This record gives sequence, structure tokens and C-alpha cells, in this order.
Amino acid sequence: MKLVNISGETAERWNAFVAQWPDFGLMQSYEWGTFKEAMGWKVIRLAVEQDGRWVAGAQVLVKPLPLGLASIAYVPRGPLVHWEDEAVARALLSAMHSAARRYRAISLKIEPVAPYSAALQQRLESYGFRRNALNNQPQCTMLIDLTPDTDTILAGMHKTTRYNIRYSARQGVAVDEGHESGLNNFCQLMEHTAMRAGFPARSQAYYRREWEALAPLSRLKLFTATYQGEVLAVRMPAAFAGKAATLHSASYDAHRNLKPNELLMWESIQWAKSQGCTTYDVWGIPNEVGEHLALGKPLPEERKGGLWGVYDFKRGFGGEVVYYAGTYDYIYSKPLHWLMNSAVSLLGSVDRLAQLGDRLNLRPEQPVGM
Repeated sequence: MKLVNISGETAERWNAFVAQWPDFGLMQSYEWGTFKEAMGWKVIRLAVEQDGRWVAGAQVLVKPLPLGLASIAYVPRGPLVHWEDEAVARALLSAMHSAARRYRAISLKIEPVAPYSAALQQRLESYGFRRNALNNQPQCTMLIDLTPDTDTILAGMHKTTRYNIRYSARQGVAVDEGHESGLNNFCQLMEHTAMRAGFPARSQAYYRREWEALAPLSRLKLFTATYQGEVLAVRMPAAFAGKAATLHSASYDAHRNLKPNELLMWESIQWAKSQGCTTYDVWGIPNEVGEHLALGKPLPEERKGGLWGVYDFKRGFGGEVVYYAGTYDYIYSKPLHWLMNSAVSLLGSVDRLAQLGDRLNLRPEQPVGM
């Protein structure tokens, strides 16, 4: 068993490794790292090699924080490792800690894509990680099985959802497959939705660079719903290695009665199936759903506020609830970690904290000893 710091490997080999894992792996893909590099992140790819093949790995993202005195170290939807294999897990984590410390990271943030269990939480804590309630990516979601034919997938949806899809089309809502020229409408609608819903919007530069990195490889698609020439809603699904997910969606309040979001979701599902995907991740429902299921408890009857409206919409498309382990931090500096957590809580995401550093025109972070 040996550690490999991957710098000259091809995208094909890294992506083939990521594709071996059962969940939506876009954020550990080579192209996602390329996108993040364009946004000013340092990308470090590490692997554990055994008998000539990689058995575990992680794409670690590092970004300087304001004043350039420290950095964020973050592994989105990873690392990719079988946690019960302690020797391999400890070897990979050792390499990740070394990389994080070289760049003066406050903490190492990971998002294991393994189902939640008390045993897994205890194992992660034995490796020195602590649970962080501030998730950057969805912890609880639903996966729609795309292996049946489209008629069967449609039949598996709630009857109201099926009706709304057909109703929207009958009322004249049109769905356009957006290209780069449609990004202006997409960005404006994302900003509008963020203001209305009270969540932080990403910059137009973020969405454009994401598109530039992923769309040319058919990793990303943009769908726009219009009615009599008026834009109503947008949805941006992504596909990687036979798995798909909704990355972004937004809508105006006008003409919500025409159900454009139901039609856009259905178009996204059909696109994912046409790309050979076997599952579609709706990308986030309330964590309470997973918590109740994990404890064997029924969902509360009164479900209002928060993401409950989103859940009612998404569950209409069928699918199985998946409740992941969540976000965990290995803390190197407790005072700075507390400050970073406070900033993430205020700003809404790790990406927003990174954007704050960009606006302050920070110099690139240099590793210790270089």
C-alpha cells in the first residue's frame, strides 16, 4: 500500500476511479476540480494504491481566507474510502492532513457519501472528526430510479405530479434547451429566487465558469420554461458516470399556476435517462425526513416552513430517501474554526466565505515551507 499525490494523471484515469463509487460523484470529478481552480481554489488529488490500483482517494479543495493567514480545506462529497478498512482510511487521512496543514488550514471539512449510522459516526469520531450541523451539500435527498422505461417512471409518480406535468404542457408552457446565450436569464433568475427565499446567491462568474467547465463535456444541461415568450423557471441538471442530479433551479412567482417546475423536472429526468444515467438525485429535502426514518419514527403531520414545501414538491416524483452521514470537521485551530463556522452560518455556505476572500483581492495562499 502506498500514497499517491496525483498531479500528472489524466482526467480519464481519475474519473474512472471516481466512477467506481456508487453515488453521484461530480464534485470529486476532474472537471469539478478544473472549475474550482478557475474560481481560485487549489486542487489536491490524493489516492491510496494497493496492488497496482487505487482503492481510496480524495479531491481536496483549498482556499485562502481573509488576510491570507489561514485557509479552508474542503472535500466535497468525499473522501472516497471504505471507512471500515481502517488501515486504508488512516493512510488516506494522514495524507489529507499533511496537505491541509501545508496550507495552514483551520480545519479539514469532509462530506462522506455513506449512509448515516451511529456506528459510522463513532468511527469518524475515532479518526478525530467532529460532526458539524452546517452542511454545505445536501445530507438528505431522494434518488429516482431511472432504469425502467419513461412510461414506468412517470407511472411511479404521484398522480397530482403526473397531472401537473401534462397540464403545464397543455397550457402552452414551452421548455427550451438552453445554451450559453441563456445564462444571463439563468443568473438573473437565480439571484431573484435567492432574494425571495432568503438564501445566498452565488456570483454570475461562478455559474459561468461552472458552465464552461462542465457543459462542453455534456456534464451539465440548462432547461428554461417560457410562456408566451416570458421566462418562468430554470433548472440545471448535471450528469456524471451514470448518475444525475439537479444542481440549480429557480423560478419567478408569476404564472406558478402553470406548473413550470414540474415540467422542467420531468424534462431533466428524461435528459438524464438519455445520458445513460440510472439514478436522479433531487438534491436536497429536509434533514428531518432522514432523521425520522433513521429512528423509525413517522414524519410529523404538521410540516410547514423551511424545506417542507420543497419536500412536498420533490416527493411527488417518487424516489427513495437517502440520508447521508453529514459534514464532519477535523479541527486544527479551535478559535479560528469557531470564527469560520460563525461566518459560514452567516453567509450560508463555504463557497460564500470563499467569495468574501475573493472580493478582498487576497494574494494566493502559499504552503508552509515554500
